[in-house]
Amino acid sequence: MHNIDVRNISLGQIQYFLKVVECNSFTKAANHLHLTQPTLSKRIAGMESMLGIQLFIREKQSIRLTPAGRHLFDKWSAVADLVERTVEEAHVIQQAFFRNLSIGGLDSHRPDVLILPIVESFQRKYRDISMRVDNSTAQDIRKMLVDGELDVIFTVLYDTCLLEEEKFSHELLFECPLEVCMLKTNPLSQKNVLCISELNTYNFIAISPLRTPSYSEMLKVLCEPFGFTPNFSCYTSNANALPLNLISGNDIFICDMFFRDYGNSHLCFRPIADTKSGIVMCWRKDNKKKELTLFIEEALDMRRKSLFPNGMS
Repeated sequence: MHNIDVRNISLGQIQYFLKVVECNSFTKAANHLHLTQPTLSKRIAGMESMLGIQLFIREKQSIRLTPAGRHLFDKWSAVADLVERTVEEAHVIQQAFFRNLSIGGLDSHRPDVLILPIVESFQRKYRDISMRVDNSTAQDIRKMLVDGELDVIFTVLYDTCLLEEEKFSHELLFECPLEVCMLKTNPLSQKNVLCISELNTYNFIAISPLRTPSYSEMLKVLCEPFGFTPNFSCYTSNANALPLNLISGNDIFICDMFFRDYGNSHLCFRPIADTKSGIVMCWRKDNKKKELTLFIEEALDMRRKSLFPNGMS
C-alpha cells in the first residue's frame, strides 16, 4: 500500500487527466486546455509519479487507460461534476444572499395587501437598496428567518409563538378576527358572525401538524375552552390546499381575511366572534442592517398613516 498524500493532488491535475481521457488524445486535450502537448504530457506524468500509478498505456499513435486509470476516471468524473455543479449553485446562493434586504411572506396570503405596498413604497424612496422577496409556508419562512436567510418576514399571528422573544422582535401590522371558510351549502353560512361553540359538530380541514404544527395547535387552543377538541377529518400539506378539500356541507377550515382565496365566490367566509388574527412583521434583534431598520420604519409609518389598501390600517 503506497503512502500517498492526496493533498498534493490538485483539482486542476484531475481535470487535466479527465480531459485527456475524454479526448483520447494528449494533443486534442492540450488544445482544449490551452496548453502545449509537451506541457500536458509532463503534468500527467508528474501526477502518475506522485500517485505511484500508471494511468495510461502510451503507444505510438494512441493511448489507452490502464485498469487503475479507468477506476480513477470513473470515480473522479463524478467528483469533478459535483464540484462544478455546487460552485454554480453557490454563485446562485451568493447572488441572492448579497441582496441588501431579503423579505419573506406566506404563500397562502394575498401579496397585494401588505407586502407589495410596503416593498413598492420602500423602493420608491431607496432605489439604491436591492431587495429579494420569497414566499413559502409559515414553518419554512420562520426557519429561514431563524437561519438568517431572511431579514424580515410577514407571517400569521398564531405562528409567532414559536419565535423566542429574547431573540426576535415583532409588530402586529394589521389585526382581524379569525374566519370560518365553508361551502355555501353549510348551515353556518346563514349566519353573519359565528361563535367557537357552534363549530363543535363540524369537520375541520387542517394543515398537517407535520408541516405546520402551529396551525393545528392554534385550533386546539381555540376550541378547548369551549369543551371540545376539533374533529380533524382531513390534513393537507399546505394552506393553499385547504379549500380544495371542502367536500361536504359539514366541512370547515379556519383562516382570516388575508387568506389568498378570501372572497372567492365559490366559498363562504364568516368571522368568529372574540378571536384575534392578523399579519405580523418579525425580525431578528441582532440584525443591525441599516436597510432593515429603514424597511421596518417604512412599514410602521404606513401602518400609522393607514396607507394599506382595501381599507386596512
